[in-house]
This record gives sequence, structure tokens and C-alpha cells, in this order.
Amino acid sequence: MPTIKDVARRAQVSTATVSYVLNGTGVVSDATRERVLAAVAELGYQPNHSARALRTRSHTIGVVAPGIAGRLADPDTAEILAGLSEAATLAGYCLLIAAPSDGESEGDLDLRLARSGRVDGLILFDLRAHDERPARLAAAQVPAIAIGAPVAGIDCPVIGFDLRAGAEQATQHLIRLGHRRIALIATLSDLAVSEPFYAGYAAALHAAGIRREAALVVEAGASEDDGMNAMHELLSTRHPPTAVIAATDTLAFGALHALRDAGYSAGVDLSIVGCGDLPLAAHIYPPLTTLRAPRRELGATLARHLIALIERRAVPAVTLLPLRLIVRHSTAAPPRVAG
Repeated sequence: MPTIKDVARRAQVSTATVSYVLNGTGVVSDATRERVLAAVAELGYQPNHSARALRTRSHTIGVVAPGIAGRLADPDTAEILAGLSEAATLAGYCLLIAAPSDGESEGDLDLRLARSGRVDGLILFDLRAHDERPARLAAAQVPAIAIGAPVAGIDCPVIGFDLRAGAEQATQHLIRLGHRRIALIATLSDLAVSEPFYAGYAAALHAAGIRREAALVVEAGASEDDGMNAMHELLSTRHPPTAVIAATDTLAFGALHALRDAGYSAGVDLSIVGCGDLPLAAHIYPPLTTLRAPRRELGATLARHLIALIERRAVPAVTLLPLRLIVRHSTAAPPRVAG
């Protein structure tokens, strides 16, 4: 079993510096911190958790995400954090929100916060298909829960929305209206939520006997501009779609802008469905048909399950909350059927 002296020797620093890095105390350069963390990982060093367990809990839950300060104004993130904070407060816990500094990864900050004793457990945003954070936290015996979709090999519970069922529901709605050329603006494929949303879309097409076309699936980023660019790409195909499903409302908003720029009307010339039901979705023109996501409930469930883990109670490995289709004016029968 490696010791703190072994880590110090491997990283060529003092044992005090190793302690500073692991506990988040003292002043250590980024280069030194990275060297120490690399030595910890290489040696598989585990701090003395029995001593840590004797300390009083901080009764604080940590949330780490890049650019989290900017995301606080995003209704999606803000509502999840509101539900998380409310449920945590009811249980006697506080919420600590942090973003990695330059040169520091999310995983390194997760471990630094946990080892410093400032948080008792962590919420992981933006779970990715090949995410190393859950395994690193599990190895360090740090309670953690991820937001996203189930991924094989993930070493922590996952809470998210039933995106497969939601995408299937949205696609079926368009099929019932008479659409057969239905496109998908998908999120980046390295995000865990991307695969189930695509799977639901593909399942609904298959059940209706509609052939999938690669040209009708466009992978996009996360911004409105990404949605605009994706819609412009779809409109430029030889046989454009008559309906589009966007994996988020933000992408759908961008798609609506692109439609207007091209001289088309949503809900008349082409139907659009979003996902999330952000507050703006009901007030843009035309009001957006979308999948309503219970974000505040998601946040509250995250808090309750993480606190259960911290207090050594069992929780489900996967919890998926249902999405509900809200039909507004951005969807209608395709022109050839309506006419």
C-alpha cells in the first residue's frame, strides 16, 4: 500500500506539499499540483479515510462544472440548482458551487474539494460517454451522483430524464401529423445524453416503417448559433426535412431563427420540436412544441439521493424522470397533407 512519502518521492516534492494538494490548503503552483495528482494516480495512493471519517461532516454538497458562473443565468441550470438547494436545505445541508481554475480539470477540483473536507459529496454535471470522474471519486471513496444518462462502467448513481422515451414521443407526434422526412439536431456524441435521445428517435421511425437517413441527423454543439448552423445545413440538403426535432430548446431556438432567415415559417412550412420547455419556449413566435423536463424535481432528487449516499443509505443505480410533450404552434401537418 503506497504512502504519502511514496507520493512525495514520485512527485519530487515534500510530504507537506502532497498534503496541501490533497487537502486543498496552502499555495501550490499548477505544475506542482498536476505532478502530485499524477503521482497519486500512478501509485493508486488512498488517503487515510478512517481518520477523515472521525471528523464532523461539513453538511455541504459540492457542484463542479466548467463555466458554472456563466451557466447560473441559464434557466435550465438555474432551475436544477434551485431544486437541489431547496432539498439540501430541508435536509440540513448547504450547496457549494465551484468551477475549475485555468489548468485544473473538473476531476482534480472534485478530488481537491472532497479531500479538503469542504464537501461531503459531489454532483457531476455533463456526464460524458467515457467519463473518468466517477471512477476517480469512487476510488477515493467520495460519494457522487451524476446528471445524465446511464453509461456502461460508470461508478456512481445516475439521475436524468428519460430521453429515449421523450424523443420517441416527439417523433411519434410528428409521424401522426403526417411527416415522413423527420430530421434530428443532436447534441455532441461524447455526451451521455446523446445516445438515448437518438435511440428514441430511431425507434419511432423504425416502428413507423420510415427509413433513417444519415443526412437528416446533424450533430451540433449547445448554443443557439449551433442550432442555426444545423438548420441551415438541413435546409441545404437535396431533399430537406418537413420536420425537425432538436435535442434541446436552445438548439430549437436557433433552428427557428434559421428558418425565418430562409423565409420559412415554423408550423407552416416546417415543424420544429424542442426538448426542455425553457420559459422562453411558450413566448417565442411561434410558441415551441417541446418536451417538458421537470428540472426542479431533478435537482431535488439529486440532493436526496446524494445525501442518502453520504449517510450510507442505498439509492437506485439509475433514476430517470419522464418528459411530457407540450404541443404548441411550431408543429403542424406538412404542407402536402395540410393542403
